[in-house]
Amino acid sequence: MNNQVFYDSFLEFGSVYYEPIDLEEHHLACMQFFTHTKTIDQLFCFPCEVYIELISGLASIVIGSQPDPVDLKTFSIHHYLKINPGICFNILPVSDEATYYLLAPENRYTKLPLPDPYTFQLKPVHFNVLEILDYCYFTEECAYCFNRAGHEYYELLYVHNGTLTVTLADTICTLAAGDLILYEPDSEHAKQLTKDSACNYLSISFDMDFSEPQLLLGHVFHCTNGLRDAFYKIIEECTMHSPHAQTLMLCHLQEIITRLVLLCNELGEERNLLSLNQNSQGDLLQQILAYMEEKVTEPITIEQICHKFFMSRTSLQALFKMYLHNSPKSYLLGIKLQKSKELIRENQYTISEIADMLGFSSIHYFSRLFKKYFELSPSEYAKEIAASENN
Repeated sequence: MNNQVFYDSFLEFGSVYYEPIDLEEHHLACMQFFTHTKTIDQLFCFPCEVYIELISGLASIVIGSQPDPVDLKTFSIHHYLKINPGICFNILPVSDEATYYLLAPENRYTKLPLPDPYTFQLKPVHFNVLEILDYCYFTEECAYCFNRAGHEYYELLYVHNGTLTVTLADTICTLAAGDLILYEPDSEHAKQLTKDSACNYLSISFDMDFSEPQLLLGHVFHCTNGLRDAFYKIIEECTMHSPHAQTLMLCHLQEIITRLVLLCNELGEERNLLSLNQNSQGDLLQQILAYMEEKVTEPITIEQICHKFFMSRTSLQALFKMYLHNSPKSYLLGIKLQKSKELIRENQYTISEIADMLGFSSIHYFSRLFKKYFELSPSEYAKEIAASENN
């Protein structure tokens, strides 16, 4: 089975969307499924449109107009999916397991048997994170310039908040919130924080066995929601000092490299990467992302962003789709949910106040989205934080 990218070939089966569906608004029932098997012997078929939202894990969809293995196609799932009525499909985990929602007006569907079992054939893994040598989460508020000495390991920089200027081989670029860059072994580079600015960033030095590292090296990536979640988990381990931090961080870093490779394979280097020689569109996008980060606790709208940067909604959508393969609304939702985690950790506001502060229509909608993104409710997360602080 060869995973394909979501381009025109998927349109015969359905389409993609970028924000979680509001069940009440669209009158949908929600069915949750868990899968860990690499073989399927049947396909779902709904008489109506059905929505698929992957909750956890990496997965592919096996899909076709009829339950014939010869005609089935497979696509890596990197978006929310809307499937046309009468289409046959099933979900196969790429990771060890995956959980997903099927959303439809009613729970009525047919299971169609396959003539022969369909088995997922995992491609050989060409990389493996072997060891983390050094890591630190920096909170910098004063201007400085630091020249990092070369060493024999890979180094990854991820900017959590603020902006950070980096230099590599006489090329200068600015990393905004949500940006990351991977340096190759034995490369000397400089980090600079300008006057009157502040920055929180993560630095990880690690050893990795990778046959094609040039795919990822020396480029500025802007994180998808999945990457942001993985980095946030590493930052939590850095700051909470749990006894299993090193082991968990190794797993999260492996996930980050995996997601970066999948991102490159899906979109191609030109569409997914903001090169070090950023053009005017890349610069504009960085300004918009910085503005979103700055206004994350305000009731900002997409229309306000368009007005701020003198552009149409269509142009804004096209810019995000080109560079981030995401919509502005979905990206804004992602950073709001990440911010909600920070506010819960600070323990200065109630869950209801946080939902209102971040512009969610109700605490129930906020709680549902939070659980979908992080696999636990806001109150469960608050209890988890309190328990860790008491240990």
